[in-house]
Amino acid sequence: MKNLRDYQIRISNDAAETLQRKKLVCLFMEVRTGKSLTALETCKKVGANNVLFITKIKAFSSIEDDYKDFGYKFNITVINRESLHKVITNDFDVVIIDEAHGLAAFPKASKYQKDIRKRFSKVPMIFLSGTPTPESFSQWYHQLQVTDKSPFKHYTNFYKWANDYVNVTEQNRGYAKVKVYKDGKEQLILKSVQPYIITFT
Repeated sequence: MKNLRDYQIRISNDAAETLQRKKLVCLFMEVRTGKSLTALETCKKVGANNVLFITKIKAFSSIEDDYKDFGYKFNITVINRESLHKVITNDFDVVIIDEAHGLAAFPKASKYQKDIRKRFSKVPMIFLSGTPTPESFSQWYHQLQVTDKSPFKHYTNFYKWANDYVNVTEQNRGYAKVKVYKDGKEQLILKSVQPYIITFT
């Protein structure tokens, strides 16, 4: 059986503690640092029995190898987001969402975000990403709204959230002026989301 690296043990310890307290933890780790393995170890440490891992097809074999090589005993379902409808049961203890920034469309939520929220919003979640908000800090709202443990859960929609967390501007499109929501207030948003985040480079 293979052994985890020291930093993976440390991060999984911290992640398990955060997941148990807040029901959400975001592992924002660079490529080749072992995000998937660290997430699996976190599931073990919180005593999960059934885990759903949503990722890209090209990552399936790597995740399944880690699962076998490190001797995990919990049940795991690895699936891509396009096939999510094939998962009949909602009986999961943890949902791992790889490349979680894919949830982060704005100002309106994506179909993928709506599907996850509708089915799994009450299940503890682990987010994995190397670039959580690649385009704008305004992407945080819908990304976190997939869980009912979001620090922004009391905002019923993006626009109400944006009133507090976005520097809303106007842009002249020729035919009309439209509101632009790209300039999220970075420091204010980070203050709210930081307790959920563990980073590693």
